[in-house]
Amino acid sequence: MTVTGVVVSGIGSGFIKAAMLGVDPCTGAISGISQALGMGYGNFYIIFNFFLFLGVWFMDKHYIGAATLINMTGLGYIVQYTSEGLLRWMEELSISGIGVQMVIFGIGILILCAGTALYFTADMGVSTYDASALILRDKTGRSLKSCRIKTDLICVTLALIFRASIGIGTVVTAFCMGPFIEFFNRKLAEPILYGRKERRLLSNSGRIC
Repeated sequence: MTVTGVVVSGIGSGFIKAAMLGVDPCTGAISGISQALGMGYGNFYIIFNFFLFLGVWFMDKHYIGAATLINMTGLGYIVQYTSEGLLRWMEELSISGIGVQMVIFGIGILILCAGTALYFTADMGVSTYDASALILRDKTGRSLKSCRIKTDLICVTLALIFRASIGIGTVVTAFCMGPFIEFFNRKLAEPILYGRKERRLLSNSGRIC
């Protein structure tokens, strides 16, 4: 479930990137700060995640696990191959326009949030950025939805301050990811995980075959 969630979320991010309507808030913040410092995105991405990793480690290390490592080492390739494949497919079919971009973006954000919900609920680690919203939820007692919106808005603000290239997709992502992740947690991830656990308990007790 953890690996599936990370792969699915990477595919969703690839759709969003291919739509070219604006990067996600975290990417926007990293892009803006790295440009201001005169550093390459890849180099600053490592530094950014390293400091987030330290923060998560000291505040609540149980959010570090398999999914954290998979995110840090493999997610970029999934995003890259998905976006490149989609762009090639669009070029081959000669389809373009704002309508197509909006459809691809809409599909992408739903896939991304569904995948994120899967690996959140599996509880085998999350990305360092995702962990920030979860820790904020744990510390404040507020909903994941509101905490995710807060962390995304902080990143959007940083992106604007450092004049990163953002678009309508960035703003939509900032406000929609929290509610959508919470929705998929309830309707998809939790039923899959806890449904399996309940069935296993019943099987062990001899009540089902």
